[in-house]
Amino acid sequence: MAEALRDAAPSAGKWLARGAAATLVLGGAVVGGRYLLNAISTMSTREAVVTPKATTPPPGTKRKPSGELHVNSTPAGAQVLVDGKARGVTPLALADVTQGRHEVTLVSSAGTLRREVRIVAGETAVLDEAIFSGFVTVYSPFEVAIDENGHVLRADASNQVMLPAGVHDLRLTNRALGYETVARVEIKPGEAANVRLTPGPSHLTVTATEAAEVWVDGARVGDTPLTAAAVALGTHEVLVKRAAGGERRFTVTVGVNPFTLNVDF
Repeated sequence: MAEALRDAAPSAGKWLARGAAATLVLGGAVVGGRYLLNAISTMSTREAVVTPKATTPPPGTKRKPSGELHVNSTPAGAQVLVDGKARGVTPLALADVTQGRHEVTLVSSAGTLRREVRIVAGETAVLDEAIFSGFVTVYSPFEVAIDENGHVLRADASNQVMLPAGVHDLRLTNRALGYETVARVEIKPGEAANVRLTPGPSHLTVTATEAAEVWVDGARVGDTPLTAAAVALGTHEVLVKRAAGGERRFTVTVGVNPFTLNVDF
């Protein structure tokens, strides 16, 4: 009996050792499982913190009153700018134009038009424009060449120059007179605009070897020596009559720079 007990003791020790090891493993699994659950819960909490905020406007924010704007043009396909911002091409319907006054610009190959429209909340404003060329006529006391941005413009038989609708800066020159100016003109579709030049005067000085009267274009302007008499730009007939008898006739071109005529009898 004692021998049987001695033989059983080692076996029982082995089972006890194995049981203790299993208990440790099970305990570790339980502890590890709890740690893993806590980690997952922490990760979920962190992810919830970095979720993007909603884009809805804050409570109490009021949208500006707006109305609709319908824009049509002939021909169609004109670019539409509202207050300088491109919004599309005609025909165009805009449903989000804020209430108030706005500048609408139509741009096409036929020209550029600018109009002001008034938008009323909840209502529809309609802008319908025809975009095509117009004409300009230049009136000047002397001949001038016309160009725009270096491109020479030529008048037709009616002395009119056809231009696209819109605002144009025309350079008007006469090289012989040394004259140059820039005239701004707005061309409206199908209409004619006029440009009238009224240059300021230049000055004429006449000297003579003997006392004489000076006549310009049939009107007496003074006696020699005549200094800086105001005369219009252009070509003039100058008659110099000597007091002792005799006269001299001259055709002179007075430009922007003062002109001096010296007469020798």
